[in-house]
Amino acid sequence: MTDVLRDLQSSFAKAVQQPIAVSEQVDGPRVAESIATGSARLSPIDQLEVYREQFWLRHVGALEEDFPTIVHLLGHAEFHRLAERYLEAQPSSAFSLRDLGVGLGRFLTSTPPYSHDPLLAECAQLEWAFVEAFDAVDQPPVDAASIAAIPDEGWPSAHLTLHPALQRVAASHPVHEFRAAVRSGAEPPRPDARRTYLAVYRGRETLQYVELEPMAFDLLERLARGEPLGDACEAVAANAASPDAEAVLEAKVGQWFQFWSSAGWVTGVSWR
Repeated sequence: MTDVLRDLQSSFAKAVQQPIAVSEQVDGPRVAESIATGSARLSPIDQLEVYREQFWLRHVGALEEDFPTIVHLLGHAEFHRLAERYLEAQPSSAFSLRDLGVGLGRFLTSTPPYSHDPLLAECAQLEWAFVEAFDAVDQPPVDAASIAAIPDEGWPSAHLTLHPALQRVAASHPVHEFRAAVRSGAEPPRPDARRTYLAVYRGRETLQYVELEPMAFDLLERLARGEPLGDACEAVAANAASPDAEAVLEAKVGQWFQFWSSAGWVTGVSWR
């Protein structure tokens, strides 16, 4: 690729990725004249403007499709302004539109005025968890023989491998209920605050989600980071507010593990 062609491609990309019309861009008319030849119907500026408009229609449309809860909270006009600010701050470099929203949650958390409303970022986090769960590579669930091969004394040092599709979301609102209502076509009100812990995963035929107990969520997070089961359980009990957390954890961890295994969340168990 020659330097001239590379410069033309760079100028074209810069022009179409701006949210303002080509005619209003500082260098827009010059770029249009250098790239487009014009026609009987359209000037070079008009031709480049067609590409710019299509770029924004496709990209904003993709974000709307992936984040309908945020569209519902903000309205279409304000969501379009959010999308423009987001795409200006984090221009897409990926070939696929699938990855367009990967940084939206972080953008909402760090950018006023959106950062003043934590529900926006939490909705983005949950919506993106569904995208990740859908596209994650598949792995078979742990087999019964692997579990049976671990002696009782080996469980404290056991490491669990979790399915790549398993996504965990902690929020200060029941965003899963809000998301379900929005996607059903309803017009739900803004949800009241309620600390919520969720797991999103691939079921047999569709994506599923389930609300978790706080200690179960904490345990999954620690296991996902590679902590051995014994250390993770001790940390979870110590981190819980309840004085009988250790007894509760001991009574429930077996039930949790049974459900996690049957749901395909655990794909491997090893011990030293």
